[in-house]
Amino acid sequence: MTTQAPLASSGEAADHASASLAVQVPRYSYYALAILSLANFLNYIDRQVLPAVAPLMFKDPRLNLTDSELGYMEAALLYSFTVLAPLFGRLGDRRSRTRLMAGAAVIWSLATGLTGVIDHAPFLPGSIQLRVPLVQWTIIISGAALAMCVVRAIVGVGESAYSTITPTLIADYFPPQRRATALGVFQAAIPMGFALGFVIGGLLAKYFGWRAAFMIVGVPGIITAMLVWRLREPVRGGTDQDHNLESGAQRQGTRDQDRAVQAHEQEAGPHTTHAASRASAPDGFWRAVWSILRVRDWLLSTAGYTALTFTLGAFATWATTLLERDKGMSAANAAVTLGIVTLLGGAAGTFGGGWVADRVAARRRNAYFLVCATSTLIGIGPTLVALIADDARLYLPAVFFAVMLLFVSNAPFHAILISSVPASVRATAVALNIVIIHSFGDALSRPAVGIISDALKSGRLGALTALAATLGIEPDQHLTAALLIAPFALLTSTLLFFWGAKGAKNRATP
Repeated sequence: MTTQAPLASSGEAADHASASLAVQVPRYSYYALAILSLANFLNYIDRQVLPAVAPLMFKDPRLNLTDSELGYMEAALLYSFTVLAPLFGRLGDRRSRTRLMAGAAVIWSLATGLTGVIDHAPFLPGSIQLRVPLVQWTIIISGAALAMCVVRAIVGVGESAYSTITPTLIADYFPPQRRATALGVFQAAIPMGFALGFVIGGLLAKYFGWRAAFMIVGVPGIITAMLVWRLREPVRGGTDQDHNLESGAQRQGTRDQDRAVQAHEQEAGPHTTHAASRASAPDGFWRAVWSILRVRDWLLSTAGYTALTFTLGAFATWATTLLERDKGMSAANAAVTLGIVTLLGGAAGTFGGGWVADRVAARRRNAYFLVCATSTLIGIGPTLVALIADDARLYLPAVFFAVMLLFVSNAPFHAILISSVPASVRATAVALNIVIIHSFGDALSRPAVGIISDALKSGRLGALTALAATLGIEPDQHLTAALLIAPFALLTSTLLFFWGAKGAKNRATP
């Protein structure tokens, strides 16, 4: 959040700080937030259908999938998502954001439907082997699984554009005092989409088959894209300028906004705001990237969230299969139960995290980092219980509390991310963040769990087998043992967020 020097007298600053939470937001901003959140909600339903129907895909003799192959499909989506994020981030800083996002929704929706039929294509190769250099690792994948990887990568193209650009649009609809709450509403669509992705995917797969599940869920995204297309494009950094002007003696009219900001900066001398003093984008993409990487709060928050994303991604892909395979639930019951628990826990954590962060940040400079660090630390306990316990009366409540605590970081993290950099490079900053958190987070953990599970089945990784046995995990529960990498990632995330809190320079309000 942007550190701002006082622009008026101390009495005026105090009055403004006390009234910061009462700032007026146009009704259209709330309408736009609702449409953007709806599209994000559908985005994550489409993404989560694959893990939801995975137990039935494993039983399909036409596919004959291994755990590793399912992990590769998830990695394909995330790496295409990641590689293209800088491109869409740059486009988002230069082109119409609403048009880009509408096109993205159409792409991911069509590709989601195609996932259910692509393995019937006549041109598919047989099983292939790829040798990964340096690490001496051989990837073995069937032609059907490879085709699904390609289609899931196309899903990632659409999701990359949407996820990169949307937070910057919300930042321009809402002033800093309301930004974390607005981002909390938008980010709440993630656990809600995940949750209904489990429920809808599981039920559709049960009654119509796993192929129909993919084709049906892709339709609403195309419809919603039309609503996104019609949204009005806000002024880039306009709410930051409004916020700065309110700190002075009198707020200027909208048409005179730029002139008022310049006059205000001249009066204030060196005490200019972060956003106003750095309003122009650095020349060139790599200059913009370098300027972002030098921002301490952005860097440490991104590192902490990368480790958290590692854990979230592992469970997002494997939780349904874990409940069905190692906890003894049916595939449909596992998907529905997990969906309900995720919906309640994820929504509570995301809304609660944004609400608490906005109210604490006015009094504590490092509040957003502390909220992230504390919730992640506490979340380690229920995560372990969810893995180790075999009684549903223990592991289901543990899943709820783990999801709730891990999603608390969503809103405050994105608030740090957006407000720690100038408005002119925010889309690029979000894109760069996406590259990092997915390349070193869930794009690694999702296939890693599958690869580790297959390795444990073949009798390798004796040290992990011994650790699992010490914790009471049965020898045949290979997936549970593979997921033990998640608590260690949470510990890493906690330490990084506390490091960020120690020297945080930003706050939400002046």
